[in-house]
Amino acid sequence: MRRFSKYLIFPLILVLFFMIVSCKKNTKAATLKIPYSCELTIKSDDEGSDTYKASLSRKENSWLVTYTEPESISGMMITFSNDSYKIKLDELEFDAKRDELPDSAISTMIISALDKSTLSTNVKYKTNDGCVIANGTVGDKDYELVFKDDIPQSLKISGYTVTFSNFKS
Repeated sequence: MRRFSKYLIFPLILVLFFMIVSCKKNTKAATLKIPYSCELTIKSDDEGSDTYKASLSRKENSWLVTYTEPESISGMMITFSNDSYKIKLDELEFDAKRDELPDSAISTMIISALDKSTLSTNVKYKTNDGCVIANGTVGDKDYELVFKDDIPQSLKISGYTVTFSNFKS
């Protein structure tokens, strides 16, 4: 009898394990309908650093980030289109390949986190208080992007906190 129960317990434990794993609720990835636009507030975790404000718009194959604050960079536009980017501030203009822009540039990190969180399979999702939280990496930087009803709310990445507002699709 003891030998019989020994052979019965292992398969029962195995079946129970598979039932528990199959019942686990998977969090679905957030989806962003393109085109969309929003306002950004970018704060560094460093005390005394400037707060940056920008507008962001996403179209089918391009992004446009226009900084409005601080005054020193107000009007600076960064355009990402396919595999190139352009930075323009007043009369100064610079064009290059997208992969030449450092991964640590805040505009690149924001855009990459949004794209990866909605298009990539290398992102982990969880649900907390009705929000979907996406965790992933951009370059070698970890990020956490919070969505509520498929609208980005906040992004924490590389010593920055980005708040999204006035989201329109």
